[in-house]
Amino acid sequence: MIATMLCISAAFLSQPEDTPQQLSELLPGIRVTDGIVEFGGQIAIDAHHPDTPDVYLEMFITAPDSREHESLIVTDIKPSNLHAAFLAAGFESGAPLTRGADGEQIPAHGDPLIIEVAVDQDHPEFQAITEWVMHVEHESGIVDDERWAGFVFAGSKLTRRGYEADGAGTIASLTSFGNEVIAPTWTISHLAEIDEPVWIANRDQIPEKGTPVTVRITKPESHEPDGIDVDRDP
Repeated sequence: MIATMLCISAAFLSQPEDTPQQLSELLPGIRVTDGIVEFGGQIAIDAHHPDTPDVYLEMFITAPDSREHESLIVTDIKPSNLHAAFLAAGFESGAPLTRGADGEQIPAHGDPLIIEVAVDQDHPEFQAITEWVMHVEHESGIVDDERWAGFVFAGSKLTRRGYEADGAGTIASLTSFGNEVIAPTWTISHLAEIDEPVWIANRDQIPEKGTPVTVRITKPESHEPDGIDVDRDP
């Protein structure tokens, strides 16, 4: 698995230096250039139903048949392919939340990431995906929480079962599962008996369920890359 990811990355990065940088499809559904990864998805939840206005969240982005009921976005891309795309774009992986020998929590680490989302496919205007999340009581944004320190390319785990996020569907999490591709650096648990759920979808921001979206992921230092020809056609 790792060898395949490295081969894909090497093939992408071996383009001649005078080749124009543009977003092109590297793997099914995933567009890549130096410092940028994009893919499509759709809104997974209904935050506008009058009977269930508060949708509690554990994930930002999930794969199908997993945690759609508690995720902002669902996408068909394969998590291990996203990992390979990150490597091709020049990102370095770390590790999800783990526990040390004496039981202490070791926060997720890896290259820091910015996740943005756009609704208009023809003329996308990207906004931070964190704007779609708020505290159920205070109605404050997640970035206003002193514990929030952003996303990292954690990179899931390889076990005898394979790439764990492929089986779990954990692409970008809000709480910590320990097998996600993209993780927050805080250590809030997805188990309600450990950490009370307080983060819900911001219904004033999030579109209707099923709305197509484009997800763009960059590094903070390459947030406004220069010289990029944004061509989303394969």
